[in-house]
Amino acid sequence: MITDINRKSRITTLNAKNLNGYWCQYFDYEKDVTLCNLTRDEFLREIAKAKKTEKPFIDSQIIVSKILTNLGNKHTFHRQFNERFPKLHKEQVLGMQLYKVMIDEPDLWIYHPTQHSGHLFQHATYFMTT
Repeated sequence: MITDINRKSRITTLNAKNLNGYWCQYFDYEKDVTLCNLTRDEFLREIAKAKKTEKPFIDSQIIVSKILTNLGNKHTFHRQFNERFPKLHKEQVLGMQLYKVMIDEPDLWIYHPTQHSGHLFQHATYFMTT
């Protein structure tokens, strides 16, 4: 589950009614069970690694980039994604998937959105306090 930086609200489910319209991209991707499970499993591995560190921290841009690079080296993910979802942006869809995976996490992660200059979409960092 995630909470905001002030720990005032906990998010434990993904409520489609409260999301921006671009989330339909993720919901389309989620229907592709093979690819979606593949990337979800990669996220879960990276989250497990982060939990083993002294100060668990995840930067969505870094983890998404790492997963895409790893999948490019060992899987046909990029080709399959591009064939099945030619109008979607992998990085954005996987960022949304990470958000969903973090909501489903049993541990409480603090979610902090970040908007970089010149970037159309914000990205997020997640961290745990001890």
